[in-house]
Parts: sequence; C-alpha cells; structure tokens
Amino acid sequence: MPHVIELAANARAKCRGCGEKIGAGDLRFGERLPNPYAEGDAEMTHWFHLTCGAFRRPGPFLAALDSSADAIPNREQLAREAGLGVAHARAQRVSTAERAPTGRATCRSCRTAIDKGAWRIALVYYEDGRFVPSGFIHTRCVAPYLETTAIMPRVAHFSPALGEADLEAIRVEVEIPPPTSGCAIVVA
Repeated sequence: MPHVIELAANARAKCRGCGEKIGAGDLRFGERLPNPYAEGDAEMTHWFHLTCGAFRRPGPFLAALDSSADAIPNREQLAREAGLGVAHARAQRVSTAERAPTGRATCRSCRTAIDKGAWRIALVYYEDGRFVPSGFIHTRCVAPYLETTAIMPRVAHFSPALGEADLEAIRVEVEIPPPTSGCAIVVA
C-alpha cells in the first residue's frame, strides 16, 4: 500500500517526528512499512505532521505528495524542503538547536569539543522506525557536515522555544562561519 496524506480521523496518533499529538481533522502524512511483528504481508503506518514528514522522511513524503491530488496548504514549500532532504541526506538528521550546557560534547564533524554556552545542532538517526539521538555539531560545521546551510526552517520547527533573536544568531553562525573555523568533514 502506498504512503498517504489524509485528514486525521481523531487525535490519538502522535507524530513520529516531533512527538506531539496530531489533531483531529489535521492533515497528516502516513509512511506505510512492513510490520515486523505480524505474519504475512501485514503493514503498519507511522504518522507524521506534514512538516515533520517533509523534514524527517523526505523520500516517502514526496512519494505521498506526488500521488495526492488533494489541496495541501504550503504544498510547494513542503516539496522544496523534502527535496532538500533528498538532495542532502544528512539534512534529515537536523533536530534541535541549543546552547551547550557543558563543554563535554564533541562535534561529529570536526571531532573537537563544543564549548560551554556555544550554539550547537542536535542530530538524530532514523533506526527501526524511531529517531535516535546521535550527537551534535558546531553551528560552523553545518556546511561541511550537512553539505548545505539551508537548515533554518528545520531548526525553527524542531526548536519552538527559541526566539527570533536566537534563531537569527544561529542563522548567522551557520551561514557565515568564521574564516578560520578549520572544520573538515569527517564521514560518520
């Protein structure tokens, strides 16, 4: 059965991307997968908010978007963000942004410590139907690690507690890194 975009019949499902409830009557994206716990050709559906689906599961989301004839708000923007995730596979890993509470975390790109109080981007991997925390990168390492700097919509979406000033500070660090950053991409 193909992936779907449909109205939620009730508010029981939680989004796999952000963990928040999907409201009754809201459009949602359903990724259909084989059910490993059932016999035969049984399937299961993982539900996402449309934006979370575009950011976290861009390939299946684009397949559902292409097969849907329904009017979908922000269709072009969702398709553009999902396309970015397909073109730059590591962009799917972007999660939240925060200031480092300690200086113990190591950047997955340059393998140096992330200073206490510095902005950092949290990463997640998709494994066995779940998003698993997988470390952090410096804001200045976004370009070499993710191979794009167009991550601010993702950061803003998954970090709703950040204000406009915080998002602007992160954007400046991501898009205009210091010339002596010295970060080199390390394949993880």
